[in-house]
Amino acid sequence: MTGNQELFTEVLDIQNQSQAEIQLKLYNKAKKKPEKRFKKLKKLLLKDEILYAAWKSLNRNTKGAGVDFLTVRQMEASGLGNFIWGVKEELEDGRYTADTVKWVEIPKQNGDTKQLGILTIKDKLVQGAVKLILEPIFEADFENCSYGYRAYRSAKLASLEVYKWLEAGNTHYLKGDIEGCFDNIPHDKLMEILKTRIGDELILSLVESWLKKGSFGSGSGKNSNKGLLQGGIISPLLVNFYLDQFDNHWTEIGLKNVEGDSIEHLVRFSDDFVVLSKEWIEPERAETIMAELGLELNREKTYVGAAANGFEFVGFYFQEIRDENGVGSRIKVLPTDGSIEKVIESIESVDIEDKGKNNRFGSENKYQALDNVIKKIYRVVDPWVEYYRHTDYAAGIERIEQCFNEKIQDFI
Repeated sequence: MTGNQELFTEVLDIQNQSQAEIQLKLYNKAKKKPEKRFKKLKKLLLKDEILYAAWKSLNRNTKGAGVDFLTVRQMEASGLGNFIWGVKEELEDGRYTADTVKWVEIPKQNGDTKQLGILTIKDKLVQGAVKLILEPIFEADFENCSYGYRAYRSAKLASLEVYKWLEAGNTHYLKGDIEGCFDNIPHDKLMEILKTRIGDELILSLVESWLKKGSFGSGSGKNSNKGLLQGGIISPLLVNFYLDQFDNHWTEIGLKNVEGDSIEHLVRFSDDFVVLSKEWIEPERAETIMAELGLELNREKTYVGAAANGFEFVGFYFQEIRDENGVGSRIKVLPTDGSIEKVIESIESVDIEDKGKNNRFGSENKYQALDNVIKKIYRVVDPWVEYYRHTDYAAGIERIEQCFNEKIQDFI
């Protein structure tokens, strides 16, 4: 690392500390006053601490570029300071406008495709900065049952929450999925709710402009007045903000017993959710709430059942296993078959260097080549093991080890 790069990193770290202080103050204000509308956010958005922190959070390894044909690394090489200063002036003077979104088709696992929007570098920076401002305000309002796209939360923590409620005897479940959630969130309802917390005209106008540019169907020049850009930096936060109404509804509609304890427990990860209870759960209630939000459940991926039959959620498989005597039971959490298959496919796709080349260069090079292959495989396997460490993953590991051995044998 050069001296200039070290200085640049040090400055970013200092600014990042200030950015954290700004966010903490916003969070405390929002938590203390649930009815407060934040009207003076523009001055925070224009702070260097926020803009540089937003830049630091961008993915430097992304090779895809928007209509400006620029990547993060290219911009840093060409002069970051002048670029951020220019964007700051556009925001301050009211000259900033969202650029056209570049649309690409991404294949899905079921064989279909989905539209992914790629932002320009300028829009990535501004969306990242607005996200830093809005996130602590929204976090103060979010329910604890939400685990997706939030700081210090993850699918793994969501799996532990599900496990907790299952262990407590809530073995009836409603597993739900929202039909085209990102594509169908209505702009008018989103903006209406946003205005209950945000009163800053610049922030509101920025969000509204991104909604129009990233509207589902914009790739063909149409504005459907619904949908969030898949690929937008601020989109996951807005999805959580909008679906927080679903979380609130589930709390407010009175799902409590006479002692006041909850009898149905919601765990949500973005647009994927599960409700757990000691009693059979009717899906109509969730359908009604979704309808009020202008959304609907994906009937093919929404079902009710008992944990004894097993179900998948956020990459984990849950099942209640009865004792042989039928008296007691325990909850097993397993990696999904899909996650195991992905690891096996990745191992099988690891390149093996040409054997003839290895023979030419002698046994020392053979051992080096073998070592390289093993390292490549471990780079695939280690994250999987770490992710599923809290589960009963022995059977999955056995399948992965078999594939590993076959790969090494093939090399030898």
